[in-house]
Amino acid sequence: MPFMRTHRYCPVCASRNAELLHHQRFALPAEHPLPSRFDIVVCASCGFVFADTTGTASDYGRYYATCSKYADQQTSTGGGGNPKDQERLDATAADIAGEIPDKKACIVDIGCANGGLLGALKARGYTNLCGIDPSPDCVRNIGELFGIHAKQGWLGALPEIGSSADGVIISHVLEHVLYPLPALRSVAGILAPGGIVYAEVPDADRYVDCLAAPFQDFNTEHINHFSSATLGNLFSAAGFKCLTVSTRFLEAAPGIPYPVVSGFFQKEDVSRTRPEVEGRLWRRDEGFLAHLEDYIKKSREQLVAIDERLAPSLTGPVIVWGTGQLTLKLLAETCLAGAAIAAFVDGNPVNHGKRLQGVEIVSPEKLKTLPPYPIIIGSLLHHEAIRGRIVNELHLPNQLVMLASG
Repeated sequence: MPFMRTHRYCPVCASRNAELLHHQRFALPAEHPLPSRFDIVVCASCGFVFADTTGTASDYGRYYATCSKYADQQTSTGGGGNPKDQERLDATAADIAGEIPDKKACIVDIGCANGGLLGALKARGYTNLCGIDPSPDCVRNIGELFGIHAKQGWLGALPEIGSSADGVIISHVLEHVLYPLPALRSVAGILAPGGIVYAEVPDADRYVDCLAAPFQDFNTEHINHFSSATLGNLFSAAGFKCLTVSTRFLEAAPGIPYPVVSGFFQKEDVSRTRPEVEGRLWRRDEGFLAHLEDYIKKSREQLVAIDERLAPSLTGPVIVWGTGQLTLKLLAETCLAGAAIAAFVDGNPVNHGKRLQGVEIVSPEKLKTLPPYPIIIGSLLHHEAIRGRIVNELHLPNQLVMLASG
């Protein structure tokens, strides 16, 4: 792997020396605030894997405030809107209750989306709960759904919460944050002495075990890629003591597992901690880089197979259903880039009216007004649900083109 000097400082140790793993490209909607390409690198000093993005903190803040897919209760998880999601949230709430048993404890969920985890804690009898999210729609939804107080803000710019927190939840947030180390130090600032953080992130060490779509984990939003060891390294550098770390699988879509690593970390006495990171001995996971390289190799093979499958269907105009991360990659990396696309379709209202490659993104209902061009279903995780909606709900006669056989 070639060595390089990165644009972005390593989020854990601040080194700028890294090895290149992969270059990722996207085709993004007009006026999208995030970069359309970046390198995935591994820090030569501490072994952390991250996207060497040129995006700024304000770029990411604007994206999550104005382009949030998490506010829509039909298309996102995190609100407990479906049985599997609720089951996951209930299990996480049980874990948190095991570490923070006091029902009067002040617990703050940073990046809470629609507040499903806070709702699960409220159902267990917790009474002093607060949510923080960059999306004003999510903040409103939390109050309407669960009657829980929430404020607009994010991990890099925390609002005042009025008192010290006994517990902070940071679930599926750290992978999105440009500067996670100072962010965690600010979290320590709102925690009471001995306060506990529950953190959960995708487990990059097992991406290859759950590969459903090419480079699904290298996307515009996920700019930090953790293993069990590197998650612990980050919290250690921020002045926390690791209590427990564990791994498990979630369900990204019906029958499709998704690996996560989670842990409980306790705020240490600042008089006995060393905030500096230079000279630290960093923990590493054996085989981590080999697993990531295997993931990259298999993703490339999958992308080639999709390209070959799409080519025969692009002799005339087509419609593409789905403007998620996979479609954004296909538009940059495959023959779909040169296709005559009549319209993009997406189920999330936040995307309607935007333009991708100069073509409008419309609602599924708008399909009934368009010519019956073939529809390319631009998802490998939700293709069956999309096909069912096209056939059984919209009753459209269009030919359907799937990205995978079977």
